[in-house]
This record gives sequence, structure tokens and C-alpha cells, in this order.
Amino acid sequence: MPTVLLAGSPILDVDATIFIYLGVFFLLFFLLRALVFRPAMAVFDEREVAIDGAKAEARDLERAAEEKLAAFESEMAKVRAEALTERDRLRAEGTQLERTLTEKVRRETEELVADCEGSLERLGREQIDLWLLHNPGDEVLRRDGWREAVERLEEDGKIRAWGASVGDAEEARLAIDAGAQALCLTHNLLSPGTLDELRDDVAAAGCGVLARSPLMYGMLAGHWNADRRFSNRDHRAQRWNTTAFSERIRQVDELRFLVGDRHPDLATAALRFVLTHSAVTTAIVGARAPYQIAAAVEAADGPPYLADDEVIRLAKLRDATRY
Repeated sequence: MPTVLLAGSPILDVDATIFIYLGVFFLLFFLLRALVFRPAMAVFDEREVAIDGAKAEARDLERAAEEKLAAFESEMAKVRAEALTERDRLRAEGTQLERTLTEKVRRETEELVADCEGSLERLGREQIDLWLLHNPGDEVLRRDGWREAVERLEEDGKIRAWGASVGDAEEARLAIDAGAQALCLTHNLLSPGTLDELRDDVAAAGCGVLARSPLMYGMLAGHWNADRRFSNRDHRAQRWNTTAFSERIRQVDELRFLVGDRHPDLATAALRFVLTHSAVTTAIVGARAPYQIAAAVEAADGPPYLADDEVIRLAKLRDATRY
């Protein structure tokens, strides 16, 4: 077959416009690279740097946290160990204190019971009508040793009733709350306040009152003046200094209006004042001679011990001087 060659348009037509296209392309390329690609790549690079920095910071924080956690756990282990040691020490001390207190209570109980039994033997009696704790103090009244002693003595029939010799109202209330059936406390013309404060408590408890020092260690007998002195062996030498003693003598002189037809002397008036108080069961008079006992018996000849006008005047005097 014969070959035929056909002539026509070329497949790729290259002319000067290609250079225009290339110029536009490179122009756009450089413009885009300057305005878009480079800023974008810079942003990407900064983001990578920021991410890498954040990761590094996070790793640093994680390491720091782990170190702090390890230190905390180590410190906690030390604290736990110290706490366990302290707990064991406190337990040991508590156990030892419990043994000590138990032994102290047992010893106090035995001593009190032995004292009472010694009194019974000396008195030649099988039972004491009223057994008094002598100035036990607040601390003792809050403990249990003496309570066990009282319970044993009551159960054994060695005491019929018990009470306490107290120094102030708080101590008296502790004794009353503990079941005391009697109180022994100071009550006289110059020290009436404690019993007045306790009047309702005593009445509510049905508690007897033994008024001690009705003559205030002889002061209210009315025989002394401000120049009176006591020997060093006399407890009254320690009871008042010179100023306090002079003040007491002045107060006694203010009470001499009581002496007259009703009361032959101040001692009689002082004892009758004590017996006038509704809460007083009896007064304890310290006598050194038989005539003093006879005078006390005569003073306690029966109520009314003081006249109404005397009671009123004493109350006014007490309010004015605050005995």
C-alpha cells in the first residue's frame, strides 16, 4: 500500500506567550512566597517551637511534680513514723499514768480507811456518827480515792454519815455534789459571806452545817486591842500581819453595840449570831477552860438568839464595811 504524508498544524505550538505565562507564574510565585508561604511557614515554625517549648516545660513540670511528690511521700513517711512513735509513747505514758492513778487511789483509800479505824479504836467505838474529810481541797474532791473509802466505811457500818471541812463555796458545792451529808465551814460575825452564799445549796441538799471559828480564833471575844502580840508558836501570829490585825480590831470595836442587857459580852453575842443562821446545825467552839464551855452553853439558851433590830443593824454594818 502506498504511504501518504499529510501536512497540518503542529502538536505543540510554542510562541512568545509562553514567556508571558512564565513571567506571570514566577511573579505570582515570588509574591505568594513573600506574602503567604514565608509567613505561613514562619507561623508553622513558631508553632512547632512553641509546641516543643510547651512539651519541654510540661516535661520539666512533670519532673518537678514527681520530685515534689517523692519529697512529700518521704516527708509523710517520716511524719507517719514520728506519729506512730508518739502514739506508742503516749500509750505507754497513759498506761503508766493509769497504773499510777490506780495505785494512788488504792493507797488513798487504804489510808483513809486506816485513819477511820484508828479513830474508832482510840474512841473505843464501833461507829463514828459523822466522819469529816479535813480540808480536802478541790483537787481531792474531784478524785475517786476518798469516795471508795467512804463507800467501804459506810458498807462496813463504821461511819453513819460523812462530810467535809471546806474553805470556800466552790469546795463546798463539790462536796455537796459528791453527796456530803454535812459541811464544816467558817462562819462568824466577820466572815458570814460563804454560808450566806451557800444557803440555798445547803437547804436543797438537806446538808447539815457545822460552823467553825465562831469567835474567829479569839478575836470576837472582844478582849484584844491593836497592841496584842502572839508568840511565834501561836498560829495566830501567822494569820494576820500588823495592818490586817489592826483593821480586824477596828471592825470588832464596831460590833460592841451588841453588848448590853441581852448579851453580857461580845463572845456571847458572836456565838448567838452564828446560831441565828437558819442553815447552821451546830457551832464548834474551841474552849481552853471549863468556864468557856459553860459560857458557850449559856449563850446557846435557845432562839431567838438576836433581836430583829440587832440583825438589821448588823446587816447594814456589813453592807457598809463589806466584811
